[in-house]
Amino acid sequence: MALARPTPYSWSMGDIGTIPILNGIRDGLLWGQNPPDFVGSQLSAQAIPNLTWTPIAIDTNVLDSYGGHSTTTNNSRYTCQSGAAGWYTVCGVVAYVPNSSGFRTARIQVNGSSINGLIAYGPNDGTAEAAVITPTRDVFLNAGDYVEVAGWQNSGGSLNTAVTLSSGLWVRWSHA
Repeated sequence: MALARPTPYSWSMGDIGTIPILNGIRDGLLWGQNPPDFVGSQLSAQAIPNLTWTPIAIDTNVLDSYGGHSTTTNNSRYTCQSGAAGWYTVCGVVAYVPNSSGFRTARIQVNGSSINGLIAYGPNDGTAEAAVITPTRDVFLNAGDYVEVAGWQNSGGSLNTAVTLSSGLWVRWSHA
């Protein structure tokens, strides 16, 4: 689906509602009803190395209204599409298999860099899968910027993500 956030028409005295003007109003209303929206999840386990921030591979698109995510190329990334720059509400989760050593974290990254306020530390009781959910927050994305959820752990060795809880990423356009 093509994406072009319309620019509102600025009316002047004496303007009449021509077809292009009225179609522009219609297109703006339609775009507002269907803004960019993405929900992705991980259905295959992924090894997270010890002491290394690792973007989470998102292999299943539940919803991707404008094609900002690929399950095969750079599959950890949701990329802001041309014409859709603005503020996006983002949240992610990293689920880990049980392990009694160390702790678990998750964070949101934009263009590979962490964002202040979007990191979370999770509990680890060693007997159950642990899901670490990032805070939900708005971040500004320009066309071509990408957002991803990444995991980090310090169990002393590689640790897999858990697929029964499912890691994931949620991205939704909020406003210009």
